[in-house]
Amino acid sequence: MLHFIKYNAIGIVNTLITLAVVWVLHQWLDWGKEISNFLGFVAGGINSYLMNRIWNFRSNNRKRTEVVRFLVVFLLSYALNLAALEGTSYLLENAEWCRSFTVWISQFMKPTYFANIVANVVYVLASFMLYKKWVFRK
Repeated sequence: MLHFIKYNAIGIVNTLITLAVVWVLHQWLDWGKEISNFLGFVAGGINSYLMNRIWNFRSNNRKRTEVVRFLVVFLLSYALNLAALEGTSYLLENAEWCRSFTVWISQFMKPTYFANIVANVVYVLASFMLYKKWVFRK
């Protein structure tokens, strides 16, 4: 349970880093949603690895093996994230039943930025289980 609490604390920091990078690149600089999302996840991913290795799981595993596993999980989780990003963006931009929500959320942010938030939830859920069970296992 302590790992999950620490993981969520780290996750909050990672999420803030990820969303801040995406916000700056996509919302302010008007970069594409995919590249903004990817670079945000790279920034959050670097923080995630370091904080989880040092503070949460206090790993003594071989760094090379652990980094490779971390990258595999990162890429798999990111692929799920990207699918959620594209799917949510598509629905917000094209589905008639989402139209009123899209209009409402547009008052606060680009609908594609909201799609990044949804995709981030998918990433967090997938990555925690894989990090705990495979990357940082003892």
